[in-house]
Amino acid sequence: MPRQARIKDNYGIYYIYQTRGPGRPIFQSDDDREKFLSILDTVRNKFNVIVYAYCIAHDDEYHLIVNANGSDISNVMKAINISYAIYVDFPEKLFKDRYASRIIEDHGALMESIYSIHSRKENSPELFNSTCFYNEEGLFKTGMLKKEDIRVLKNHSIFSAGLRECTNCITTIEEAYLRIDEILKSKGIAREELLKDKDERNRMILQLRRESTLSLKQIGGLMGGLSESTVSKIISNH
Repeated sequence: MPRQARIKDNYGIYYIYQTRGPGRPIFQSDDDREKFLSILDTVRNKFNVIVYAYCIAHDDEYHLIVNANGSDISNVMKAINISYAIYVDFPEKLFKDRYASRIIEDHGALMESIYSIHSRKENSPELFNSTCFYNEEGLFKTGMLKKEDIRVLKNHSIFSAGLRECTNCITTIEEAYLRIDEILKSKGIAREELLKDKDERNRMILQLRRESTLSLKQIGGLMGGLSESTVSKIISNH
């Protein structure tokens, strides 16, 4: 039977669940778990996604709640699983099939999903379950979860307006082209000059990020074919 196509939303909030393959556990030691968290943090920064919760306390599975925040969740998960599989260097298949995912549709379901993940911690060290971030002390232990991201969870409008305030957002490539042309005309700059001037180009990327719902891939395409990771780095560094 062919695989059912995933439902995707580049601004969706996802519950992610991954299980082990037949050969070995996903995590055999705390060193493995710490490496996974390091990879998760690197990918979070690369794609500018928001991690709301995680549990890696069990040997054979892991759980994540991730806001795609403009990125393709498939690329995010590919980066996590491939990087971790390279680290493990196991000759057989590390993960059972592809990861499972579902889009969290409303605020109540999000809070229930976070509670479900936090209830899985058992007797594991607190670093391996994000429940430690949901108190003032835990928020300062590592940069994986941000205080402002946790606080915004209390706001039900997270599902109607997203995490970024965006009035009269650009929603299509065509609208973005028109907006870029307006800005360039007002500055007396040709498109060719924009692509050559990195500072001006980066300012345009930041403006598109603030004023549109375009994905990082789409913004990169508008800026001469930049990769998602390059766009993410530009946004993170400003």
